Amino acid sequence: MKKDLRIFMIVFWLSILSFQQANCQVPEIKWHYDVNAPAFGQAASADIDNDGKPEIVFSTYMNDGEIYALNAENGSLLWHYKTGNCNDAGPVIYDVDMDGNPEVILASSCLTWTYCFDGATGGVKWQTPTGGTDSPPSIGDVDNDGKPEILHGEFNGSVICINGEDGSISWEKEIDGNASIQTSASILDVDGNGQLDFVVANWSYASSNHIWAFRGDNRQQLWQSDLPTDVIYHGGSFADLDGDGKPELAFGCYDYNVYLLNAEDGSEKWHFYMGNYNYVGGPVVLGDVNNDDHYELLAAGWYKMKAIRSTGTELWNYNIPGYASCFRGTALSDIDGDNILELVFGTSEGKVIALEGESGVKKWILDLAAEYGDTLDIDHAPVIGDFDGDGKLEGFVVGGFTDYPNISNDYGRAYCFSLGDGTTPPWPMFQHDVERSSCLKPDWHVGIPAQANTREIIVNAAPNPFHDNLRIRVSLSHPGPVRMDLCDLSGRFIQQLVNNNIHSGDFVYEISFLPGEPAPGTYLLKVSSGKLTKTIKVFKIED
Repeated sequence: MKKDLRIFMIVFWLSILSFQQANCQVPEIKWHYDVNAPAFGQAASADIDNDGKPEIVFSTYMNDGEIYALNAENGSLLWHYKTGNCNDAGPVIYDVDMDGNPEVILASSCLTWTYCFDGATGGVKWQTPTGGTDSPPSIGDVDNDGKPEILHGEFNGSVICINGEDGSISWEKEIDGNASIQTSASILDVDGNGQLDFVVANWSYASSNHIWAFRGDNRQQLWQSDLPTDVIYHGGSFADLDGDGKPELAFGCYDYNVYLLNAEDGSEKWHFYMGNYNYVGGPVVLGDVNNDDHYELLAAGWYKMKAIRSTGTELWNYNIPGYASCFRGTALSDIDGDNILELVFGTSEGKVIALEGESGVKKWILDLAAEYGDTLDIDHAPVIGDFDGDGKLEGFVVGGFTDYPNISNDYGRAYCFSLGDGTTPPWPMFQHDVERSSCLKPDWHVGIPAQANTREIIVNAAPNPFHDNLRIRVSLSHPGPVRMDLCDLSGRFIQQLVNNNIHSGDFVYEISFLPGEPAPGTYLLKVSSGKLTKTIKVFKIED
């Protein structure tokens, strides 16, 4: 009897192990691309040459000093450009000149230029002298002129604003002349007045450490927070975490804390201590990882990854193997298609790790250093998307080694690897979007197209027919400028309803017309973004 029971248990556990192995999505390397230095910071992914397939863009450090655009399906080179030295901030992709085609923006570190490249060819459209930066560029219409501006910090303690259409400098605002602005500029409506503002923090061992909020149109200071007791390297993250209709801002700090502030006035909601020696270098990432309809905060310290509830209490804690660090933060996506988010991040030991979002349990580890056969520090945040058109998600990171000042010893390798059977959502760039929110929005379950590189506009209007109020929903597959006009049936312009820049996703506009304007009748509602236009009929009836 005991022998039969023992045989039964062996068979039972073997079957469980076999089931787990059969259903475990072990990542495999799809391709790699060798470079002569690491890539610090991040990459960005989008269809930059309008061939219907995504590309991946990243930049490299000393001993290489290049920006590379690779075809994401196989890692072949589309174009490259040598800036000549170190590029720590990494690129961003956006249609900054509103010609309907994406550009690549790179703010260089050691050579003080910010570049705008033609996405398809890599040709330089403009280059602007700056104060040098490690700050990833952010993009938004901060001066309300209907055109995108590019903001980034500078080593001289200023924030610079560059006009996207021609690279001219709109303004340069000194924040702290005794410090650097290393953080990205968080672009959001801080005070709820309908206008975009920006938030930055300083990096200084010579002066005090602060977080500031400024109006985007006139650079007037809105508030200053003196909470940080050490430097802040990467920028803030923002979302409405407490459901009050107002955004909160999260910052990770070298003083081992994560700070959550009310965006409207900079007051502290709470701070969370990550543990001794767990300084937070990377941006805090926001997402609903346990499907409780609340955002959680994901923060990486020196050797710990922690999930923090929106109330400031710990959800789970994960010890990164080998006492390794994750300096650039994590990416979020449902990589296995189970409708629950996973975290994907790289470590200083050359490993890519995926954790279950709701529990922090390790899903898998991909040892890229072992595959490379040498030291491979991944000081680089992953990007996630369907890069080869197989209907499944892939990830991309760059690792390498730097031996300053002996930079001739530097090397790097870019890797694309499978993630799982998931199809959404992508994580296309550092801090997720061009406003640098670091937040995966709650409509990811249904609101993001399976193919992120398909460029389209979907427009719905209700009620239709309408009286004085019209609710217009726009679904945009790509970030960019959106203009909405009301025209008569001949196409003659009557009234402009919307003219701003939005990121991809679903947006709702509530339009209120004055009584009798327009007169009852049939009209064309024309929505355009770059070269894409969608026109629908709307019907105005008697009041």
